Amino acid sequence: MTKPPLILCCEDEPHLLRDIADELLAAGYRVQEASNGADLLTCLENCSPDLLLCDIMMPDLDGYGVLARLRRDYPHMAHVPIVFLSALSMTDAIIRGKRAGADDYLTKPINYDLLLSTIEARLRQSKQARANISHVAGLGEHLLENLTVGVLIFTPDGTQVRANEIADSIMHEKGGDIRDALTETVRALGALARAGREDGKSLLLDETTACIAQVHACPPEPATGAPAMVMVFLTKQDAMVPLSQSALSAMFDLTPTEARVARQLASGLRPDEIAEQFQVAPTTIAFHLRNVFAKTGTHRQADLVALLLSLPVRHLA
Repeated sequence: MTKPPLILCCEDEPHLLRDIADELLAAGYRVQEASNGADLLTCLENCSPDLLLCDIMMPDLDGYGVLARLRRDYPHMAHVPIVFLSALSMTDAIIRGKRAGADDYLTKPINYDLLLSTIEARLRQSKQARANISHVAGLGEHLLENLTVGVLIFTPDGTQVRANEIADSIMHEKGGDIRDALTETVRALGALARAGREDGKSLLLDETTACIAQVHACPPEPATGAPAMVMVFLTKQDAMVPLSQSALSAMFDLTPTEARVARQLASGLRPDEIAEQFQVAPTTIAFHLRNVFAKTGTHRQADLVALLLSLPVRHLA
């Protein structure tokens, strides 16, 4: 059975804190109480709230300070909505709360109907945002395994955590040479990623096979909770393959026959060989190629082949 959302409520007035907690419990939520900003941060060490309800005007660590600490020290909670409570109703105070990163701002005395409707709306938006992130992550996983480039993912200290099929193939073929060649660069860019900086470097790993590594520093992403990492893209000329016929048709509005001709050309066949394979006259293949050139914006066979092989995805439905 799914647990009700957990609301972490921080308020330094004991009676008001109790009243808010009672209202939330009556509405079906779980509640964790905190009497000040420091208490709230302590609670975060032991619970993962679905929403924070926080007073602004508190001694020592106020609501703005809580929000700053949350964004700095708890990036994995970036999706958790924060609703500020304050006796201040002036426009400047509301604007400051919004600019600080609060998702909503309610004034005292508290209108509990408005409070509950605000919480409901923010929880609904948070749930949808997490669903969108999950969907994108699933799409990314699908694309990762269908790229015609190798992808390696490292922690900032150089520990490999992921490799797609193409990367595994290249690494197996080259043994430990590639890993050794990458180590120093990955760690250097890992330090930049950990410091929040983006950067990149290209390395020629093998002249005979034109194997190139593009190494990128990827800083942490608070919005998704993604940690700092280093991504390496390995490209090899002989590993590039053209897209499927269905993908070519979808991307360039080619007819099925035009897509077949284009794919065979990108696979290395000459027009006369394609005509022989299709058992049609060479002029028929030339006719289809003229249409393909027009639809893809290319003018020569070499340009068309380069375009079809530059697209880094193996399969698209």
